[in-house]
Amino acid sequence: MAPASLVNTRIASGVVPFQFVTAAPRRRARIIMTAVFWLLSLLPLSWAQALGAWLGAGAARLPGRYGTRLQQNYLQAFPERTLAQLQEARRAAGRMLLEIPYFWMRNNPVEGLNIAPANFHEATDVLLAQGKGLILLSPHLGGFELLGPLFAQRYPSTVLFKPPHRPWLRDWVERTRSRPNLAMAPATPRGVRMLVKALKRGETIGILPDQCPGGGEGDWAPFFGKSAYTMNLVQRLQALSDAPIVLVFAERLPGARSYHIHMEVLTEPLSSDRQTAASHLNSKLEQLIARAPEQYLWGYNRYKHPRGA
Repeated sequence: MAPASLVNTRIASGVVPFQFVTAAPRRRARIIMTAVFWLLSLLPLSWAQALGAWLGAGAARLPGRYGTRLQQNYLQAFPERTLAQLQEARRAAGRMLLEIPYFWMRNNPVEGLNIAPANFHEATDVLLAQGKGLILLSPHLGGFELLGPLFAQRYPSTVLFKPPHRPWLRDWVERTRSRPNLAMAPATPRGVRMLVKALKRGETIGILPDQCPGGGEGDWAPFFGKSAYTMNLVQRLQALSDAPIVLVFAERLPGARSYHIHMEVLTEPLSSDRQTAASHLNSKLEQLIARAPEQYLWGYNRYKHPRGA
């Protein structure tokens, strides 16, 4: 019997083969997503960033919560900033968005980029030689999507990501972002186990420490003068592995294909007190963001109150 006839027959009889009926729309959605990202990834990085800057400036001016939140969060942290700097923060958010296809879809997105300093990896080489693994923390700042492929060129790496709610989209993101030497770990119990295993193997893991965790998975701590629900996963992973922590971000420089890697090693382990650890971590993130405040993703809902928090 033809597939269409099979579906019609079962619907008429009251038995709907749910997986069969919904498979086609999901497959079409994956094909469309892949095609759109692939086409955008073909753009030279300078074009993608220019288009992103235009889209970012426009999106922030549309009615809705995004533009309002971006402005409020930015001025909450840096009230002395000018209108021109606010506009640059809007454009930088768009650049960040349009960089995603470039770094996700290309086989070697790092090729041809100007990365300074050239010896940025020397500090991480020394830390990894201790055999305890390495925890890299990068907030939503600058070209953070560059860091996964960049470090994976040198070390086996596992990066935590917040999975979309839809299963098909979650699977698509995980497959698309993975590459040789780079595994993606969803922010689920399975993903946390992946991080623990990577540290036990002496490898590198990457976490966005300003990602708002689910209820019961964080603690309230100040972030630019306002209380933010902050993950305690970093503290738990370090306590379990004794791995060193490095804060890192890729500052986007003029010239489109140029980035400066900023790194800071936390010389002392995080406190065993969760509240103290969360406050210390946010303080360090504030210092990192202050190096290039316009390149932070201020439109992200950093101050939301998760259910159960």
